[in-house]
Amino acid sequence: MRKQFREILNELLLRKAPDLLSLFYSGTRRLPKLTRKWRERQIETLTGLIEQAHIPDLRRWVKKATVKAEVRFSGRTAKNDKAIVVRDDLLKRIGPHSHLAYVSFARGGRCLKVGRSDHGLNRIASQWDKYYFRDATRVAVYYPKQRKKKILPALECALHHVFNPFHLYQWPPQRKFLDKCRACHDMTHIRNTVRKLFPA
Repeated sequence: MRKQFREILNELLLRKAPDLLSLFYSGTRRLPKLTRKWRERQIETLTGLIEQAHIPDLRRWVKKATVKAEVRFSGRTAKNDKAIVVRDDLLKRIGPHSHLAYVSFARGGRCLKVGRSDHGLNRIASQWDKYYFRDATRVAVYYPKQRKKKILPALECALHHVFNPFHLYQWPPQRKFLDKCRACHDMTHIRNTVRKLFPA
C-alpha cells in the first residue's frame, strides 16, 4: 500500500510540472496532463488506501467497545420472517437495549447493510420487507458497552469502513460523533490536501 501511495504522489508531482517534463520528452510526444478527472481518480485510490490502513485499528475498536450477538438463518426461515426472528431471538438471549448497530450479510459473507437504531431491535423488525434482511443469511448486532447515544454514529461509521456494505445511500453523519472517526478524518484530509496542492 505504501509503495502504491508513493507512486501516485510521484505521478501527481510529475504532471504538475509540464515545463520540466518537456526537457525529457521529444517535441512530438504527447505529455501527460494534470486533468481534474484524472486527479479525482487518484484521490479515490489514495483515500481507499488510507481506509484500508485504518481497518485493523477499527476492527480492534469495535471489538473492544461492543458486545456482539449474531443470528444465523436456516433454510427453513421464510424471507419475510428473518428480521422478526432477529428481534425475537436477541430479546430472549440479550434482553432489551435502546441503542445498537447491525450488519446484515448475504451468502459468501457479502455485506448488504450497516445501520443503527435508537429504538432497539424494533428498528430491525420494522424493515422485514427490505431485501437486505430478506436476502440475508446472518445478521450481526453490536451493543455499545458505553450507554451513550452519541457513540452510535461512530460505531456505524466504523462498521461501514470495515464491511463496505452494498446498500449505502449516504455516509453516517460525523458532526455528532462522540469519538471522531480517524479514517474519515484522514480521508478528508487527503482529498482537501491533494486538491489544494494540485489544482486542475
